[in-house]
Amino acid sequence: MVTISDYGDFQKMAKRNVMVSMLGYSAQKLFRGARERMVSNVLSNLHKSVTADPHSPLNFRDVYITELLGLSLTQTLGEDVSSVYVEEFGREISKDEIFHVLVHDILMCAVMADWREYFPYLRWIPNKSFETTLFTAEARRNAVMRALIKKQKERIERGEARTCYMDFLLEHNSTPLTADDYQMLLFLWESILGSADTVLVSTEWTMYEIAKNPDKQELLHQEIQEVCGGRTVTEEDLPRLPYLNAVFHETLRLHSPVPVLPPRLVNRDTTLAGYDVPAGTQLMINLYGCHMDKRAWDSPEEWAPERFLGGEGFEVADRYKTLAFGAGKRICAGSLQAMNVVSVAVARLVQEFRWALREGDSGKEDTMQFTALKLDPLHVHLEPRGRV
Repeated sequence: MVTISDYGDFQKMAKRNVMVSMLGYSAQKLFRGARERMVSNVLSNLHKSVTADPHSPLNFRDVYITELLGLSLTQTLGEDVSSVYVEEFGREISKDEIFHVLVHDILMCAVMADWREYFPYLRWIPNKSFETTLFTAEARRNAVMRALIKKQKERIERGEARTCYMDFLLEHNSTPLTADDYQMLLFLWESILGSADTVLVSTEWTMYEIAKNPDKQELLHQEIQEVCGGRTVTEEDLPRLPYLNAVFHETLRLHSPVPVLPPRLVNRDTTLAGYDVPAGTQLMINLYGCHMDKRAWDSPEEWAPERFLGGEGFEVADRYKTLAFGAGKRICAGSLQAMNVVSVAVARLVQEFRWALREGDSGKEDTMQFTALKLDPLHVHLEPRGRV
């Protein structure tokens, strides 16, 4: 809806709504408490796991995604839900299944190949297995979203207004939407998908590189200690943590959450790099290729945060040092939230624990899905630091 629609009145309206209600600077202030609770819950669960079994590697993704999805549901629908009854399924489903239906299964469909795309003259031949998988995932997505919206519709009917995307759309949209509107369903689903998936990808890859590079991990911890001492890192500290900022941007460069940007429609005939591009062409930008270009980056295959230490302190424009968020009018609506969530989470995770990879995992860098999700979930050994 917001991500892949052509630039025009609809796209501008849709992006404005999500920025005003959830992702813009002012809206971010309203959800700061929810972000802080999310990170605190992750740390609490990690401490419990380490205490229960200090010698076994733990699955970071399992711990992190539960709380991250909770934040996404809170911002989008006004409530974190542990389960929901889905009428079409005839049963209650857990938060883990909600994530798989709304995020994982849909993204797996996005990278499925339909052989007819390679042989257009044979498009008349049915591809039943492809279509069945696709339409089943879509139907399951719609069923779960309807169940979540119904649950929040009952809340609204009780007079319980919340600060969230859904309540904003129902109250302020210039084109009236209802809780039964399919466009409403897609707006809300896109918000959950975007907030939960790309932040997971960025955080997991950052912690992988930090665990893999103990010397750089200690440099980051030393910077945090110098700036914050024994107190907890907060969002106000981010401008005074240049190495943390560098870690964030270097991870976006080497492990871009979206390696290839969604298609963009060329609205008029143009010339690009000497090529004539006619109106109506769909254009896709290969971010991975841009970020691995040796003409632009020294030793691009290395994870080297130091390459982003260009000055003192952090500037707002620093969010755009790479193309990971896109650029221009179509820049990612969630760039500010992604920076806040990932940076604070990484800082507090390093502040609380020493990180080490599970033996044999240092070379496991394959990816899956439309976004560059780590193929093998991050398994780590954690040692509590014991802050002064």
